[in-house]
Amino acid sequence: MFNNAPLSGENVIFTGILRSPEAPELVKKLGGNMVIAPMIATKEIVSSDDLHQLQSCNLYEWLIFTSQSSVKAFHSKMVKYQLDASFFTAKIAVVGIKTAHAIESLGFSVNFTPTIFSADIFVQEFPKVALSTDRCLFVKGNLAKDTITDGLSNDVKEWTIYETVELEENKENVKEILKSGERCSIIFTSPSTAEVYHRSIGICFGYEHVTVCAIGHITKNFLESMNVPVQVMPDIYTLKDVIVKLAEWKGRVQ
Repeated sequence: MFNNAPLSGENVIFTGILRSPEAPELVKKLGGNMVIAPMIATKEIVSSDDLHQLQSCNLYEWLIFTSQSSVKAFHSKMVKYQLDASFFTAKIAVVGIKTAHAIESLGFSVNFTPTIFSADIFVQEFPKVALSTDRCLFVKGNLAKDTITDGLSNDVKEWTIYETVELEENKENVKEILKSGERCSIIFTSPSTAEVYHRSIGICFGYEHVTVCAIGHITKNFLESMNVPVQVMPDIYTLKDVIVKLAEWKGRVQ
């Protein structure tokens, strides 16, 4: 049995980059107020070598994308050099439904995605569809972990295509909300956002009076490694699913 408006009076603070326009409406429908306060933003890395890098993609059997940000930056370069999906011959491997949708929207077909949307599961399952001799290009951001590069037996090269910068204004906005004493839930999408929040806000304000939500077990494990308790994690690693899970948790009969 659950309350009709389980998020009533709740500020749901989203610390990642919003790519799900239905999420604020869902929070509102459940009685809450969604606060979009990404701790970090992504910026495409532009290089004079970009055209060569794009052309070199066809030297690989696989292109690997693990975020929508990497797809967005890749698309920007495709547009700049007037290339479309038909130019590329490599198979596509991705982590996550949203990443898959983003790359498919550019005209690519996705050939592999892991059963659970995380890099550690990716490295376990990828050998089932790829030969050990297949060459891979990992299209990534500057803060991406080495899980895929180090975890695969394949020859994996990296193309760092975007960088991450911290957003000071959003940090201050979140601090003001926490100072107000209003009820808050905080959603973390990655270790990167969790680390910035913890260093800039969490250490000072603590976590006793907030509900901590993690999208993905890697983010959950990272938070717990800093002794941050995680109350909510969805089975499917999307923003919509974490909001539904939060509503269930908040609306449960005490």
